[in-house]
Amino acid sequence: MNFLTTLQLFYTRKIKEALRNPAFVMMTLSIPLLYLLLFAPLLKNFTGMSEFGNTNVLNFFMPGMIMVLAVFGGLFVGFGMIDEIRQGVIERFRVTPTSRLALLFGAVLRDITSVLAQAIIIIAAAIPFGLKVNIGGLLLIFLLAAMLTAIFASFSYALGLIFKSEDALAPITQGISMPITLLAGFLLPMSLAPGWLQTAAHFNPVYYAIEAARTLMSDHIDTLVVLRAFAVLTPLLAIVSWWAVRKFKTVIS
Repeated sequence: MNFLTTLQLFYTRKIKEALRNPAFVMMTLSIPLLYLLLFAPLLKNFTGMSEFGNTNVLNFFMPGMIMVLAVFGGLFVGFGMIDEIRQGVIERFRVTPTSRLALLFGAVLRDITSVLAQAIIIIAAAIPFGLKVNIGGLLLIFLLAAMLTAIFASFSYALGLIFKSEDALAPITQGISMPITLLAGFLLPMSLAPGWLQTAAHFNPVYYAIEAARTLMSDHIDTLVVLRAFAVLTPLLAIVSWWAVRKFKTVIS
């Protein structure tokens, strides 16, 4: 069985698993929807401020929500890997000739699909509130969200394979998620933060993704900001994916 066939079969299997248990997807989706309904209206008074630009405030707010959705959509998938280890699913793969790389990428593609589907729903829900969508910019935002999801999903799967315990994985993912999202300025612009916080944000890859997504959803796209985001995320994705593949091949060998 070649790589692409294995990838397709495992991706289809993971999609069917998600459809049979949509509770996690709906729970993840409910958080940004609540932000949209309960927090976004508070930002109307900020319209016209230089930090937010002159466009609808949702065009500043929604890109941050999409990228945070990507972070959480990838960072916690390792718990599913631990469950598969406990149920013996990973053990059964040891005796099969299937591509280990395809098994990992099939799961990551499922996670990307889930995040992008949720992002489309959230954007559709925000349009009646005044969100302005540029199709070309939106496609690049989806690409950034896909890369961010793949980074955190690969990282989470690798941690799940290493620790094989929810008790060990939970404090790591929780400890990472809070500073990453807060230092990315997903609710308010980091330009409002003190200098030391702005400096710390530049060590956070999510910050670059959010800044790029915001300019892609604005009236005046800053190409340099977009290129900088891809320059940060591309090598990071390659490194994390390589590390996750090594761990996957070590466990399922």
